[in-house]
Amino acid sequence: MDGVITFLSAGVPGGIFLFIFVLFSLNLTLYFLKKSELISHSGWKKNMLTFNLVVLLLYVALWFVTQPPKPQERIIVLPTRQSDKLLLNARAFSLAESFQKAAREQLKDRYLLHRWQWLFETIPPQKRVNYASWQKTARALKPRFLISSNNDGIKLVCLVNDLVEKKSFQISVPADRALSGLLPKLNERLHLFKELAAIPPIDNQLLEAQIALLEKDYEKVLQLLQSRQDVEALAILAAVYVEKGLAIDVDQERAKYVPIKNPDFEKAKKILRPIILNRKDTPQIDLLMGRLLIREREYTTAEMFLKKAYVQDPENCRVHFSLSFLLPDRLKDIGYQSRVAILKRAVVLDPGYRDAVYQLANEIYLSGRGTLGSIQEAIDIINRFLEIHPDDPEMMSLLGSLYIKTNHPEKALPIFKDLFNKFPDDSDSYYNLGVCYYMLKKDSTALRYFRKAIQMDQHLDSYLYIGMIYKKMGQADSALKYFRERVARKTGDDDAYAKEAMLGIRQILIQQWKEKHGAKADSSQ
Repeated sequence: MDGVITFLSAGVPGGIFLFIFVLFSLNLTLYFLKKSELISHSGWKKNMLTFNLVVLLLYVALWFVTQPPKPQERIIVLPTRQSDKLLLNARAFSLAESFQKAAREQLKDRYLLHRWQWLFETIPPQKRVNYASWQKTARALKPRFLISSNNDGIKLVCLVNDLVEKKSFQISVPADRALSGLLPKLNERLHLFKELAAIPPIDNQLLEAQIALLEKDYEKVLQLLQSRQDVEALAILAAVYVEKGLAIDVDQERAKYVPIKNPDFEKAKKILRPIILNRKDTPQIDLLMGRLLIREREYTTAEMFLKKAYVQDPENCRVHFSLSFLLPDRLKDIGYQSRVAILKRAVVLDPGYRDAVYQLANEIYLSGRGTLGSIQEAIDIINRFLEIHPDDPEMMSLLGSLYIKTNHPEKALPIFKDLFNKFPDDSDSYYNLGVCYYMLKKDSTALRYFRKAIQMDQHLDSYLYIGMIYKKMGQADSALKYFRERVARKTGDDDAYAKEAMLGIRQILIQQWKEKHGAKADSSQ
């Protein structure tokens, strides 16, 4: 029913109800005029017909103007199996790469090609050699067309599944001209491209380097490309150093006062700067520069590079994600009014992009100031991601935390139990279970988990909860001990848990003072 109302309202909140209200008011006015004999009976009928028709036509015109555009239909090209086996090499991704190159400029606007690199990153490393994992993940992304293929050395057989119309068909081409022969035949059947120009041959060495980069086998990338000086190869080499640099934790407080050089970023800049000075930069190069400059907090320069990448490659979700770290005012000239808006677009482009989904869910929760509506929207976003990438530990942990914030410990408990079984050596696993049991009023069980979390690595917030449990039990001295331990470990002026511990101390001391002076008053009487 909600879908029908939204459709009839054409994106205008309550549009259909406003239309009904206007019609009702108009007809009521005409009826009043007729009853007051201000217009004749025949004039009333004529005016009623005319005005109702005008209002209807105006609403229909408004409906067409405000009707939101149809969402783009996703196309996914799976890696090619070789004699029914999946090998993660250049040959497996040649068809997907060719399709991607053809789509870059010529794909019709109604379609969105899901890049093979995005799908590669969505699938857990241990499952990438399993072709069924690729199929399952691809289907969870809900594409319109899912294209799979098998090359037995004699011919390439391509199976196209239309998952909306529930149809499929096969195309076969000789293996020696698989790429040049397949795309024209696909386009004849599906009409995906505006024009289909000749596709340049695939550089297998570059493709192997891209695969190694996605697998984080940086030594292999350097080995493959060490003798090459072309722009595409240099961009992949620079990407190695950017990824390695991003993996280094920097003390941001210290960096405010002492310049800290990231050696890997310096190597990346040494490769990229000559290309940029010669004006041979590509969207990939601009994105790399933007990412490392964001980490270095050079936001103005990062903005310039990222917006260049956005203009040249507007459907790259990684560009959108990097832009989301700029202030919202910097995003208005590209059509986004908030961080949430640009992150939502990144997630539309790649629903399996974990970093974007995590940031979006967190941002919606924070921007909604923890209201039930904002938390529920964040929960829905995470659940959609978990359909694509089940059991992702970081997402599961965030989902459990949101259930805790919405006062649903019974929903959070099975999530944190599952994470506990997977990560028994993580103190957070004990702490999260302790919070669940505390909210379920199982204090003795909660106490056991909090103590274990402290025993493992002095888990900060476990001190607060143990203090609250002892306070409930009436053991004031023990409660004060743990509250004071938490205050002693204060992380900053905005440490909310330390403030809560201080409040607990104050309440106990006030209660003790009242009891002491109350006892004195009784004895004097």
